[in-house]
Amino acid sequence: MAISWEETKATTEQLLQEAVAFTAVSAEDFRTHRGIYILSYCGRELGGSPWQDPQPEVVYLGHTGEDSFRHWQNSTGYSTLRRSLAAMLATTLDLHAIPRNKDPEDTDRCSNYALDAQSEETLSRWMADNLRCAFLDLDPSQEEEWFEALMDYNAPMFVFQQNPNNHYGVQIKQYRARLIEEAERVCTDNSL
Repeated sequence: MAISWEETKATTEQLLQEAVAFTAVSAEDFRTHRGIYILSYCGRELGGSPWQDPQPEVVYLGHTGEDSFRHWQNSTGYSTLRRSLAAMLATTLDLHAIPRNKDPEDTDRCSNYALDAQSEETLSRWMADNLRCAFLDLDPSQEEEWFEALMDYNAPMFVFQQNPNNHYGVQIKQYRARLIEEAERVCTDNSL
């Protein structure tokens, strides 16, 4: 059974209404909910018109599971969402990239950059103030179809894979490239 545009719109609106503060969600929520979660944002720092009140929008969509809670931890090196947010907010929040670890065998330690401790805390506070989360519990047989429908309808800006309608991906990747360069300079400067 195909999910209609109207069903997807209604489900999106319901999720946006049910969304709770980022800080109200725990790791346990990702173990008890089975299906999809959304992160929504209502503000201006990530873009939007200064002449109208911002409307909540879905900026991230993911499958529930143990590793989904990584976005909530001060561990940007292991969260693509946090890396993208850090890249977009680096100047506004004075965030600084570092390699995610000191292991020279980790070839992704700069491309999957972390933030210095103060920047990690600053980003987490911003996320707590600006992001909301909601869950859509689904039977496993329905999960992929709903994921695709919600992805097509919302085109969340922080999801790059399976999201051909994302008009922000190229720009966000350019911002991320700047923080990758900063992490690489830290590696070079400290001989990490």
